[in-house]
Amino acid sequence: MGMFALSTMSSGKRSSGRLLGQILLDGEFISSQDLERALTEQKRSNERLGEILVRIGALDRKDLDAVLAVQTQFSSREESVSAAAGVRELLGELLLRARLITKGQLDGVLAEQKRTGEKLGAVLVRMGHLSGDELVTMLAFQQQQAITERPNRLRLGELLVASHQITRDQLEEVLARQKVTKKNIGEMLIEAGFVHRQQLEQGLNLQRKLVNAALIAAISFISALGVAPVHAYEPESESGSARLTVSARVTARASLKVLAQASQLSVTKEDIQRGYIDVPAASRIEISSNSPSGCLLAFENTGLPLKEVHVIGLGQNVQISSGNGWIPRPDKGRLPTQEELSYRFVLSDNTQPGTYAWPLAMSVMAR
Repeated sequence: MGMFALSTMSSGKRSSGRLLGQILLDGEFISSQDLERALTEQKRSNERLGEILVRIGALDRKDLDAVLAVQTQFSSREESVSAAAGVRELLGELLLRARLITKGQLDGVLAEQKRTGEKLGAVLVRMGHLSGDELVTMLAFQQQQAITERPNRLRLGELLVASHQITRDQLEEVLARQKVTKKNIGEMLIEAGFVHRQQLEQGLNLQRKLVNAALIAAISFISALGVAPVHAYEPESESGSARLTVSARVTARASLKVLAQASQLSVTKEDIQRGYIDVPAASRIEISSNSPSGCLLAFENTGLPLKEVHVIGLGQNVQISSGNGWIPRPDKGRLPTQEELSYRFVLSDNTQPGTYAWPLAMSVMAR
C-alpha cells in the first residue's frame, strides 16, 4: 500500500488555489447551468473541467488560460485581497460587485448615512448588511486597488500576456516607457501597435471579471455564515415618529475547513501492479452551509494521472472519474459538520513509481 504523510492545515490557506469552477462562477464567466453540465460530462470522461467548458462553447480559450494563470492567487482571504487591481472603486460599488447588497439596499444605506452623518461602513454594519469582518475585508480590498507599485497578476498587462494577446517582451517595453510618460498602459499598448481597441476592451472585461472573483473569494473565506438582518427605515411622519421594519437577507454560502490532510502520496511498483492505492482517514474536514439546498463538495485532480477515485465517507462511497467531480451534500442549517474521508486511487496505466504531492484539492459551493 502507498505511504502518505498527514499534516494539519489552517482554514485560511490551502496548498492549491480556489477551484476553477468556483472562480468561473464568481467572475460570471459561466453560468451555474454550464458548470453542472460540465461536471456531469466530467464524470464520464477524463477531461479537465476547463477543457470541457471550452469544448462545449461555454468558455473562451483565452479566458481559460488567464484564469489558470492566476488561480493560485485565490487561495486565502489575504491572497485574494492582494489580487485587487484596476481603478480604486467606491465601497458601495464593491458591495454591489460582491453581491452583498442590492442597489435598493445601497440607496437606503446612503440615505441613512446622509441623515446621520456616519461613515458608510458604520451604517452598513449597524443596518445589518455587513459583518465587521466583511467590512474590514472590503476596505482592505479597496485600499489594495490603489497600490500600483507592487506586482499583481490581475493587472491589465499581466492578463494580456496570460491570455496570449501580447508577449512578455512587449509588456516590459511598454512598462519601461510608462515610467517616463505616466500614460495609461492600455493606450500605450494601442499606440505601440501591440493590441487593437477590441483586444483592449476584452482585456479590461477579463480584468473586471477576475477582480469580481477575487473580491467574492476574499469574502468567502470569512467563517461567519448565516442570516444578516436587513433594516428598512421610513422617514418621520408629521407626528414625529418613524417606523422600522426588519426582514432578513440570506446569502447562500458554504465554507470548508481542512482540519488535517495527507500532504504526499508515495506510489510503489507493487501499487502499480495492483492498480490502486487505499489511503484510510486521509482527510478531516469541516463543512458549513446555510443554503436550503445544501452544497456541493468538489474535488479537482492537481496532477497525478488517475483513472478514478473512490471517496469513502460522508455516509457514502462515491466514484469520481479521474479525480475530478463533486459530491452533493444535503446538509442544511448553520451548524458545521465534521467528516473523515478515506480514498481509493485507481492508477492510470502510465503512472510511474515515486512520491507525489497529494493529488486532490477540495472546495465547496453553495447550491
